[in-house]
Amino acid sequence: MPENKWVIGAVNVSSSDVKCPGCGASIGVKFDAESLNLKCPFCGLSSQLPQPGSGKAIEELDFNSALQRASVNWGHIKKLIICANCGGQTLYNAEQVTGACPFCGSTSVTPAAENVQIMAPQAIIPFSITKEKAQEYFTDFLNRKSFVSQKVARSKLENIVGIYLPFWTFDAQTVTSYLGAVFDVEKEPAPYVTGFSNRYFDDLVIYASDRIRMPEIGRIQDFDFTKMVPYSPEYLAGIPAERYTVGLNDSWERSKIKMRKIIRNDMYEVGKRRFSVRKYTTDYYNVKFRYLLAPVYIARYTFGKESYQVAINGQTGKTYCEAPTYLLKLILLIILIVLVGLGISVFFMWLMHYLGLPMS
Repeated sequence: MPENKWVIGAVNVSSSDVKCPGCGASIGVKFDAESLNLKCPFCGLSSQLPQPGSGKAIEELDFNSALQRASVNWGHIKKLIICANCGGQTLYNAEQVTGACPFCGSTSVTPAAENVQIMAPQAIIPFSITKEKAQEYFTDFLNRKSFVSQKVARSKLENIVGIYLPFWTFDAQTVTSYLGAVFDVEKEPAPYVTGFSNRYFDDLVIYASDRIRMPEIGRIQDFDFTKMVPYSPEYLAGIPAERYTVGLNDSWERSKIKMRKIIRNDMYEVGKRRFSVRKYTTDYYNVKFRYLLAPVYIARYTFGKESYQVAINGQTGKTYCEAPTYLLKLILLIILIVLVGLGISVFFMWLMHYLGLPMS
């Protein structure tokens, strides 16, 4: 089956809007990360949404029956915006104003063809920290980073954008048969052994986009999946979402690569002895998946003439970015290490001379 053909044209998108139940406003109603509810800027009404962790577990779909169960119903009309600079593809509510790409900041953004239908997520992890709180996590991260000056740590986030990023998660039971050689310290040649290894994988995460090359995202993916809620368009009110560009089949192949690395490490632990794997075969059973959206803040900060990209987990606050090191601190540390090493060497030379021991 061609990759992802099954997600096209399955269900028509509804034309409903996110409206305030108090005053009927449909423009400006946004999801509030602090209260985890919808808030209307006109009448101030706060509309209750299902709270993370309060409902039943999100159903996982069987990989082999995905064709029959796929849905592209996002609940609201969405427009797909494509950035000509970085290639980012972002979904917005139809009425939402889009001036710049949330990933690179470029204003060279254009709408895609009409009636683009994209598989709707099964679940969403709502934003639970505000932009103000994200700044605090960013400052704390820089303060804990080695060799970063206080001037750098006082930097402020610029162009901070909250966005939902697409992820696939996979569950699978694996059974691996292997042939290898065990090396004991005193025995040569090594005897060959065969065996089986069982491992269950739960919620192995694959980032579902190849468009955005942000290594920072891979460092902040410690999402709490117990706080997922069933997908509802209200959580996207005022917040864009990146569309997936890595489909289900390709993501499954990537997850198997991750699984095989873990399984291979398991085999090296056989008998807690040195083990050389000659060959192994893995079978996968009861494979299930979820397609979900997870919250991330993307921002930049400037120090001197350089600009640095920042990614902050919108649920946990985990932060990652590059930072200029304080060169003087690094040089002083190197000098200190060298002096300590020389001091230890001189001490041992003196001690050997004092004890009358020969120096080799």
